[in-house]
Amino acid sequence: MRYHNLGVFWLLFTVAAVGLVVVRTVTIGLWVEAALTVAFTLLLVNSGVPLARRLVRNALVERNSPSQGAVFASIGAVFATLVAFAVVVVWEHYAETQTTVAQEANALANIERLSRGFPVEKRRQVQEATRTYAYVVVDAEWKNMAEHGPDPRAQSQLGDIWSVYMNVKPADRDDPLYEASVANLQELSDNRRLRLLAAEYRVPGVVWILLYFGGVVTIVMVYFFGVRRDWMQRVVVSVGALVIALSIFLVSALENPFKGEVAIQPDAFTHVVDQMQNLER
Repeated sequence: MRYHNLGVFWLLFTVAAVGLVVVRTVTIGLWVEAALTVAFTLLLVNSGVPLARRLVRNALVERNSPSQGAVFASIGAVFATLVAFAVVVVWEHYAETQTTVAQEANALANIERLSRGFPVEKRRQVQEATRTYAYVVVDAEWKNMAEHGPDPRAQSQLGDIWSVYMNVKPADRDDPLYEASVANLQELSDNRRLRLLAAEYRVPGVVWILLYFGGVVTIVMVYFFGVRRDWMQRVVVSVGALVIALSIFLVSALENPFKGEVAIQPDAFTHVVDQMQNLER
């Protein structure tokens, strides 16, 4: 197929490239971002087909050697390994963070339940402190954790729980309930720290550079692969570009487990609060 007005394709190529950059940098809904990523990716690679064919004058497009095929296959395999590694890493981090949140909530529930074996005054202190901590985490800290870090009120409330147990008389510290409670309090504190660290996690910049650079190189190599029919080359390059774009989109969506529409929710803490309220009825 002959292309006479390459200016139009250059314009479409530029618009698509700018659109992908804008979609990556602005904050929009997850599914809107996914749809725009697909649309701009298809526009970008398809407008690049006539540009690539004109630039190489069909020389490389119609003449492939076994060595060219081996090079293309090697580049594709290396890039596919990199993408798979990035996806697995962010998914494992996301799953581990879910487990950390559940363990933190479970430890809080255990502390509150064990306090029911304490004297009335001590029990009320523990129950008030644990419930307030849960309320602050759910209602305040969770919403801003991804952007602004921990809520000082939640940290202060955790300190109040520790104070209750540190003020127990030495003679009462041999109580099995006390020892079990302190063990759960330690687990609560440890998992809280892990949760806050997970909220600060970001994919290293060098990985993003390799993903974008590898994606561009892979698509460019597909342009120069020997496909005589224009529509067939468009299908090949479109499918390859979509797989690459959606893989990078997945890494971006899961990068911060507490941000976006796939963010981990405080359901474990909400469930614990409901249990505490039900036990009082």
